[in-house]
Amino acid sequence: MVDPIGPDRDDAPAAPISLEAEIAELRLAVASRDNFLALVAHELRNPMTPILAQVQRLKRLSGEPTTSAAAVGAAAERAEKLVLHYIKRVTMLLDVTRMNAGKFHLQPELHDVVETARHVVESLGPAAAYAGCAITLRAPAALPATLDRLGAEQILENLVSNAIKYGAGTPVTVSLSDDASNVVFEVADEGPGISPDNRDRIFERFERVLASGSTAGGFGVGLWVVRQLAEAMGGAIDVSSQAGGGAAFRVTLPRHADGTASSGEMEGRV
Repeated sequence: MVDPIGPDRDDAPAAPISLEAEIAELRLAVASRDNFLALVAHELRNPMTPILAQVQRLKRLSGEPTTSAAAVGAAAERAEKLVLHYIKRVTMLLDVTRMNAGKFHLQPELHDVVETARHVVESLGPAAAYAGCAITLRAPAALPATLDRLGAEQILENLVSNAIKYGAGTPVTVSLSDDASNVVFEVADEGPGISPDNRDRIFERFERVLASGSTAGGFGVGLWVVRQLAEAMGGAIDVSSQAGGGAAFRVTLPRHADGTASSGEMEGRV
């Protein structure tokens, strides 16, 4: 009988613990990637349905001799808004990737944040109407501040979108205020609220927890992005809520940013 060449398999040294840890970490990364891709596939597919419906409506209207130019224009404008909203969803995904890679640069500029808030409220008007809720903006006539314009816009947009989604058709109130040092954004709804156990979880990535413990559609990154942006801009976010009593998200930002970010700085906006 001929002995096999090389050491017997039973005599082979055990894999180093560090290698086993690396393998486990890689498996976890792959699982996280697969979960993320599944969410992306679901969330980017669903918005195509209303876009397609609006395009088909536009096509039908343009083929009817009795259709007015105003009706065609309104349908085209609605289709454009849906496409722009879809682009923003894709942009959010890119922002998440850039934040993880540390490639998101803040560009503070002097602008009127009330104007930014009005733009956000107007752009989300159709979504609010579809959800059966009304948005009220409470703000001074103007509120100049030196902030990253896109960052401020995305903070407000994510907070208002979140209120529309989870407010269960209740009114949404957007409030802006300031003092000598800070600008404050507050977005409140009268929906089911958030239980104390879930208040920290809602700011984690891929969390979509309601007061009841159920989940709703979405990437689950909206509030995570808000927190990342607020902290990078030198500010903070907090929430006041009780299950069954609505929710109010409050973001406080330095009124005059100096272009630097906190420990979670994002560099190099693409």
